[in-house]
Amino acid sequence: MILDTLLNWTKYPWTGTRFPAAFEYLQHFDVKSPDGTYHIDGDNVFCMVQSYETTPLEGHEFEAHQDYADIQYLVSGQESIFWAPTPQLTVTKPYKPDIAFYSLIPAPTELVLAPGQFCVLFPQDAHVPCVMHTAPSTVRKAVIKVRL
Repeated sequence: MILDTLLNWTKYPWTGTRFPAAFEYLQHFDVKSPDGTYHIDGDNVFCMVQSYETTPLEGHEFEAHQDYADIQYLVSGQESIFWAPTPQLTVTKPYKPDIAFYSLIPAPTELVLAPGQFCVLFPQDAHVPCVMHTAPSTVRKAVIKVRL
């Protein structure tokens, strides 16, 4: 798991060309893009633009992916994403097709995203997105899926 600002994406030793393509897309991201899916490199790299209201942690489950890493980039608002390593969790719904769900654990690690920040979540990184930090917030976010 990585948490940083978009200004620092080049400081990481990304393997292959898919991560650089994703971050280059974010550097030129049009914040006025309507919600929806935008293909950067077919099904290998694509962006899902989302707008929603954050909600309390209660009622959520952890999720994790096998085939894709998530780059979650906050455009506006504030959001908490809770994180835990998958080996510590109990599966509630097994992978189908690229997402599994896990039960919440006491005191998961909270990542607080503000505009201009991103987090990268790999297959071992279970996460609960869309959670309010201190109060509900209207969020605009770009989630880029990068095939591993």
